[in-house]
Amino acid sequence: MRLHRLAMRDFRGVVERELTFDETGVTVVVGDNETGKSSLLEALALLFELPDDSKAAKLRSVQPVGRDVGSEVEAEVTLGETRVHYRKQWFRQRATELRTEPDGRTWTGREAHDEAVRLFREHVDQTLWTALVVGQEHALAVPAAGSVAAVLTALDEAAGGEVDHGASVPLVTAVETEYLRYFTRTGRPTGDYAEAVTRRDEQQARLEEATAGLAEVEQDVTRAERLGRDRGTLATRLAEQRLRVAELESRRHAADELIGQVERLRRDSELATQHLDAAGGERERRETLVGEVRQREEAATTALEAARRARLTLHTAEREWQAATTRLHAARQEHATQRAVVRSLDVHLTRLRDRSDLTELEARLAAVEDARSQEHQAAAALQRSPVDAVAVEAAEAAHLEVLAAQAALTAGSPTLVVRRLGPGEIEVAGEPLDGLTESAESPAEVVVERDTTVRVGDLVELTVRPGAGAAELAAACARAEHTESRLLAELGQADIAAVRRAGRARVEAERALAGARETLTRRLDGRTFEELIAERDVLAARVAGAVEPVSAAGDPAEDTAEDAAGDAMVEPPVPDTIEATRTALVRAQEEESAATQVSTDAETAEAAVRKEFEAAREEATETRVRAEQAVERCDDARTSLLLAREERADDTLAEAVRKAAAEAEGIATELAQAADAMSASGVDLLDERLIEATRLREQLAGQVEELQDELRLVEGRLEMAGAQGLASAVERANADLAHAQQHHDTLARRAAAASRLRDTLERHRAESRRRYAAPLRARIDALGRVVHGSSFGVALGDDLEVEARVIDGLRLPVSSLSTGAREQLATIVRLAIAGLTAVDGSGVPVVLDDALGWSDPARLEAMGALLARAGTTGQVILLTCAPDRYVGTVPGARVVRI
Repeated sequence: MRLHRLAMRDFRGVVERELTFDETGVTVVVGDNETGKSSLLEALALLFELPDDSKAAKLRSVQPVGRDVGSEVEAEVTLGETRVHYRKQWFRQRATELRTEPDGRTWTGREAHDEAVRLFREHVDQTLWTALVVGQEHALAVPAAGSVAAVLTALDEAAGGEVDHGASVPLVTAVETEYLRYFTRTGRPTGDYAEAVTRRDEQQARLEEATAGLAEVEQDVTRAERLGRDRGTLATRLAEQRLRVAELESRRHAADELIGQVERLRRDSELATQHLDAAGGERERRETLVGEVRQREEAATTALEAARRARLTLHTAEREWQAATTRLHAARQEHATQRAVVRSLDVHLTRLRDRSDLTELEARLAAVEDARSQEHQAAAALQRSPVDAVAVEAAEAAHLEVLAAQAALTAGSPTLVVRRLGPGEIEVAGEPLDGLTESAESPAEVVVERDTTVRVGDLVELTVRPGAGAAELAAACARAEHTESRLLAELGQADIAAVRRAGRARVEAERALAGARETLTRRLDGRTFEELIAERDVLAARVAGAVEPVSAAGDPAEDTAEDAAGDAMVEPPVPDTIEATRTALVRAQEEESAATQVSTDAETAEAAVRKEFEAAREEATETRVRAEQAVERCDDARTSLLLAREERADDTLAEAVRKAAAEAEGIATELAQAADAMSASGVDLLDERLIEATRLREQLAGQVEELQDELRLVEGRLEMAGAQGLASAVERANADLAHAQQHHDTLARRAAAASRLRDTLERHRAESRRRYAAPLRARIDALGRVVHGSSFGVALGDDLEVEARVIDGLRLPVSSLSTGAREQLATIVRLAIAGLTAVDGSGVPVVLDDALGWSDPARLEAMGALLARAGTTGQVILLTCAPDRYVGTVPGARVVRI
């Protein structure tokens, strides 16, 4: 990269400045403090960094304080084989322009910014640019050559290696990118690798959860086995107890004859009692059936009588409802007639109002048309007046400049006083002198603005020459007059008076336009002219009968049949005036209201009568249905009684009851005798032992049942577990874990490979940099010995940074050097880097802002010689406020003062 020209306008405190630079050599830019030297670097950086519409804070800080102007930067640089002309203006009138040579292509706007950024990044190593373009605050920082790709390429070539021209840097970047796919910069997993680790851990947790569930199932299996064993033990005891009960029952069976007899007699007694109860029940049901037949006959008679009375009531209610319906129809007919009259009057009143509104609207439209015409005339007059207040102000200012220049010319120029002493011809500047006749008493005065010749006949010729100051005043006066003439020509006016008249005419036209617009706004009253026209057309159509008006009474399409009939019977009045029509309408509305009330009353009465009729009809229906049901139930009861008597007569039922009672009484006597005999036999003790044995058997049976229930519960859980497929879940979890582990292992191998590749590359890069250290150290030593002598040397670190300086065998770390020595060392390293990268044309200018301020005179002279040597192959730009620091010490330096 080479910088040929840089221009700034309205940038911080710089109003306008332009600098040019040689392609090689040393250029010293000299200027006092706060004259904008450091702004050159800032302007060049912002030119390629921020577009013209940026709102960045560091861009707003360069706009001049208190001035609403645009900040402009223009540069001419060479990038590779392309010469670039690039201009950008921020804030006001934003613009970006780019032109390249030799192809002559041009860009503007954002496309120009993007293309310039692309060219700059393509041909300029950003790290090299940062290292070699140094502001005041970084003058003491010693750059590390190992961080600059262009330096590494140059060192590779200088060290005798295969030059990859920066290809190793993309490889390093690619390896670093691949490494960062799997690890953070601190070495923690990230991205897909971190997700694989997380997924593997999640699958491990799922497997543990499924394994825990399966363990619970195995516990239930163990518990089921234990419950089965316990149930078997209790079942054995239960079988033994059952045998004992059977034995007691067998022993009891031997003495159970008497008990059997008692039981047989008890059963016979119970059977006889049942026979007696059955016979008695049959007789009671027969008596109940006879009573039911009698009740239902009475109920049927009562229901038939009620149905007859309900029919009479229904006939009466129906006649009253028909009469109410007739009255309602007549009231509705009258109401429809009155409503038709109201509608007709309402329509007529609407049309009369439309005619009145149309007349008023047409008058209003005429007034609006007049106001619009006045507005157009005033606007046309204003358009014809080219002189506005700004132009008048500019003309007045130009005229004041002319008057001031003329006054200054008159006051600062010499004056020639000519007095006539006798007859004769007097010429001044080749023209007869006006006003100086033979009878003139006072002399004539002539202001001498240029060489003026005074000729008196053929006797004498005198030339008067004004001084240099008068000529400058005359030139200023001529410039002011030219400026005024040019402004008057642009305005199309003859003189300042015409401009003033045109300005007053414009003010009058603006006042007339404002008055016309105010009148138009007042006439329109918040509406548009098109809305008024549309409203007039609608009213005209209504008046002409093109549009049927909708009255307040409602939409004619919604009339009922009674309304249509009423319309047919009405002959609507047609009063001529709005007031008469309104009066007739009010009267018709009152009559309609009265008819409405009558109709409403008739509807209310009809509804009440209809409700009574419907109630009577419902009651008649219900009573008829009840009567039919009562007659049907009565017939059913009679049929049931007839069938029962056919099956068994009433006398037979009474005889059966008597026989059953006698039999039950005989069996009860025998049972009492047998029970007394059984108690005397002592069977009760055997019964107690049998009861105890039976109770124990039942207790064991209950325990077996409880164990069985608990076993069923456990087996149910096992069945649910089997349905859930816990074993399958464990297998799936194992499979998912294996898949996740496999995916993790794959990514882990890739991550390990990326890490190993990165470590290997870093090791080889370190070895390469150690190989680079020799040519870089040799160049730095060669430049440093110009300043410090033949014993100068440096020690380089892993990143090719200068760790220490060696002079006369004394090694000092960079941090231990004095300020001046550290600044000299930083400059030497930058010149060494520039010399390396300038060989293949990829270098950038070395720009130093107020550098070497800490150097003693002897070191300063040596550094000057070093800078001159660097300028033979590269471009060195020095910014300073102390020209003696470089002018006398850098041979062949070109000085530019700002």
